[in-house]
Amino acid sequence: MPIRKQLEVMLADAPGELAKLTAILQDEHVNIEAMSIQDANEYLLALYDVRNQTGRRVAPRDYYEAILKESAKYSMIRLITDNPTKAVDVLGKAGYKVKVQEVIGLVLENRPGLLHMVSRKFGDAGINIGYTYGSGFADSKEALFIFKVSDLDKALEIFPDGNP
Repeated sequence: MPIRKQLEVMLADAPGELAKLTAILQDEHVNIEAMSIQDANEYLLALYDVRNQTGRRVAPRDYYEAILKESAKYSMIRLITDNPTKAVDVLGKAGYKVKVQEVIGLVLENRPGLLHMVSRKFGDAGINIGYTYGSGFADSKEALFIFKVSDLDKALEIFPDGNP
């Protein structure tokens, strides 16, 4: 089944913080299958830039600047584990706030054009890709990609077994 539970955790942007989080999962024998870390400040700076380009202002400038200042202290970690229920439990007990999202995981043949084909099929079906992350080395036969999409049910109709 290509539907996966993705955990989102705001992690302090400081040396050793990822090691603390991964130690908790290791101690509980929870395996990380996929992971993405994004600097929260970098993300918000991009949004602030869009705000400036479009001229749309839904809040005062001071509000945005305060959020940017605070966000510099954190990174957003997204992870897929082999046991999301246990991961949420142990991370919660350790004081982490964990948000769970449903995403679709696709195993793609590692060759040129496959990601284009997947994104085109989603687009043709009217499915927006909120974000994606994945990897596969040049010598790997397959690559794993995680997609946050606007319509999970429709995405499953296109890729019911997680393979294009």
